[in-house]
Amino acid sequence: MPKLELDINSRVLVTLNPISSTKPVRLQGEFLGASHYEYLILRLPSIPGLIKKLIPQMRVEVSFQCNGAIHRFFAEIIQYTSKPGLLIFISYPDRMRVTKTRKHHRVTCALPVTLTTTYGDAIAAIKDLSRGGCRLVLELTGQSVMRQLSEGDRVVFQVCFSAGGEVVRGIGIVRGLETTGSRMSIGLAFDEGHKAFGEALAAYLDFIQIIY
Repeated sequence: MPKLELDINSRVLVTLNPISSTKPVRLQGEFLGASHYEYLILRLPSIPGLIKKLIPQMRVEVSFQCNGAIHRFFAEIIQYTSKPGLLIFISYPDRMRVTKTRKHHRVTCALPVTLTTTYGDAIAAIKDLSRGGCRLVLELTGQSVMRQLSEGDRVVFQVCFSAGGEVVRGIGIVRGLETTGSRMSIGLAFDEGHKAFGEALAAYLDFIQIIY
């Protein structure tokens, strides 16, 4: 299996005894790191009585969302510790099941963008992009007003898809938010009713796909 590419502090869903005849235990966890092709480290919530359920060689299923797909794999618990938090060390996966969830192909990019929201304006960067939406990243330092943003909010943005090109205006709806320290990641779904933006976006994506 290729090297696992997952950002530190990414959220994962951990299922204990996934094929057990009794009801499986599902927990929200956090990916903390890996020794590639040896083991992974996950943090689990400190729930009373949970540690008693953890047994070395217990089978677990781990799932997470990445690049518009749901990834799932099975592993075994190698060891665990309760201090400084509940951490489990699990075997490195030898295979991964991937289920695509996006209708549109997404490309990686780095496009500066200005945002206008109900709470104020901000400067951000588009990190990946498709015909249906994008992922924005912004630094909250000096832009802390953006912490008020929530799913379902409307965002107006301006972006230029080429050097010296025309700045186009688009509208998106917030579909996902994640904050790590002073950095915020925003998932936007585009309003498809803006013809000029849609045409500029389609031209940019076609050009990028030709290059790569």
